[in-house]
Amino acid sequence: MIEKKTYQLFSSVQHYEWGTKGKKAYIPNLLGIDPEDKPYAELWIGAHSTLPSKIMIEYKLIELNKLIEKFPNEILGERVSKQFNKKLPFLLKVLSAGQALSIQTHPNKEQAEKLNQKDPKNYPDDNHKPEIAIVLTTLNTLVGFKNPNEILDNLNKYPPLKEFLGEETVSVFELSLQNKDNSLDNIRNTFSKLIKNSSDVSALSNCINSIVQIISKKTDLDETEKLFLELKSDYGIDIGLLTLFFLKNLQLVEGEAIFTPAGVPHAYLKGDIVECMANSDNVVRAGLTPKFKDVETLLNIVSYEDNDPIITGHYSNEVMTKYSPPIDEFQIEKIELDNNGIELFTKDQVEILLVIKGEVNISIDNGSNGILTYTKGEAIMIPALVDQYKIYTETTAIVYRVTIP
Repeated sequence: MIEKKTYQLFSSVQHYEWGTKGKKAYIPNLLGIDPEDKPYAELWIGAHSTLPSKIMIEYKLIELNKLIEKFPNEILGERVSKQFNKKLPFLLKVLSAGQALSIQTHPNKEQAEKLNQKDPKNYPDDNHKPEIAIVLTTLNTLVGFKNPNEILDNLNKYPPLKEFLGEETVSVFELSLQNKDNSLDNIRNTFSKLIKNSSDVSALSNCINSIVQIISKKTDLDETEKLFLELKSDYGIDIGLLTLFFLKNLQLVEGEAIFTPAGVPHAYLKGDIVECMANSDNVVRAGLTPKFKDVETLLNIVSYEDNDPIITGHYSNEVMTKYSPPIDEFQIEKIELDNNGIELFTKDQVEILLVIKGEVNISIDNGSNGILTYTKGEAIMIPALVDQYKIYTETTAIVYRVTIP
C-alpha cells in the first residue's frame, strides 16, 4: 500500500562504452561508490520498463512501474494517471559522457507509434522522446544545423567533402545560395546526399582520410578540426565525422540547458548533465556508434528548422531556478539551499527529487509524520497523496525537482 510519505528510489546505472571511467567519473562520485573498471554512462531514475527504479515496500524492493500499475491514482494523481494512461510520463537521468554518443534524433509521437509497430526490437516504445539536458559541469554537444553559408564555407574549405557529395549536389546548393534561396530544402538535399553516399565505404574512407591529411598539415586547428581527429581516433571511418561540417557545435557551462524536440539531430560529445525526457527509449541513429543505424528513418524524420536550442533557466524565487520546455510531460526546477528551506506543493500529482549536492531534510505536514534525511546521490519520489512538503538544510545543498506542468 502506498502511504502519505516520501519514498527513496533505488536506481541503476547503464554502463555504455561512451561513459566516464575511473576515480573522476561523475556518477560513482555522485553515488558515493568506488568505481569498478567499467564506464559509468547513465543513471536511470523513473519507471521505464528497461531499467525501472525500485521502492522499498514492507522490506521488499518493488519496481516502480509495477507499483504504479497497482496504485496509479495514489502515486501519479488522478489527472496525471488519466492523461498519461496510468504511466509516469517522464524519465530522469544523470548522463556522463567521456566520449561522443551517437549522431541521433528522436521521432515524434505519431512516428514513434508507427516505428514501434513496424520494428519493436529497435523501437521498443510507442512514445516520443523530447528531452532537456541541464549542465552539471560542462557539455560539448552537436545539435541542429549550421546556417547554409557556414555549410558552404566548409564545403569550400575541404574539397574532398565536395567530391564525396558530388558535383551536381554541390552546384545546386551553391546556386541556391547565390539566388538567396535559404529554404530548408537546400540543407535537406545536401545532408541527405551526404548520409546516403555513406553506403559507399570506399568513397567514405577516401574522403575522411583526405580530410585528415588536410588537417594534419595545419598548425592552428579550429574546434571542429580537433574534434574531427579525436572522433577519427575513436570511431575510425564513420559518417558521423562528416556531419561535423553540417551541425552546430556548442559548448555549454554549468546551469545552461539545451532542449531537443523531435527530429533535431544531436550528439552529446563530452560532459555531465541532468537529463529529463518523455518516458521513452526510442533513438534513431546515423553515426558514431556500433549500434543499429537506421539511415532511411533518420532522413525521413530529421528536422532542418533553424532554432536557438539553449534554454536559460529563470528564477522563480530566491532558491529556485525553473526550466520549462514546451511540452506536457515534465518541467525541472533546480533548488539551491544554504541553511534555509522551501515549502512546496504537489498539486495532487507525483514529483521526483534528486539530491546533487549536500544533505536535505524533508518533512510532511509540518513534521507530524517525521522528518527524513536524504544525501547526495539519492532520489526521492513524492507520491500524489502528499499535498505539501518542506525541504530544508543546515548546510549547502542542490536538489533537482521534476514535476508535471
